[in-house]
Amino acid sequence: MALTELEALAARVRFDLASAGFTSVAPGHEDDPEGGLLVSVFEDLDHVHVSWGMHDRLHEAATDMQDAGRQSEDVVIRYETTRATMHLALGSILNAFGYHTRPHALGFGHIIRPTTQ
Repeated sequence: MALTELEALAARVRFDLASAGFTSVAPGHEDDPEGGLLVSVFEDLDHVHVSWGMHDRLHEAATDMQDAGRQSEDVVIRYETTRATMHLALGSILNAFGYHTRPHALGFGHIIRPTTQ
């Protein structure tokens, strides 16, 4: 599949999720400190990856606690709960919009292949 077809798929995903109320991080700005919906094109793997990026404020606070061995801290629980809930919501909404997603093998997020959409 040509990159332009993957980009078109990513644009449709962004449009559909924006229609559901999600604000997408602009392509090329995945490190946006405010976080939000991340839709990335992986040409070499022939898929679009959809995930939720956490605001740096919560992400960094949780990471600091985890690095200190304090996984039971409230900020870590908030981070993990928010991350899991947002990814579950994304998967449910994508499937309701007709995309056939599969979970990312190495962590959170959803993969949409052109042949499964």
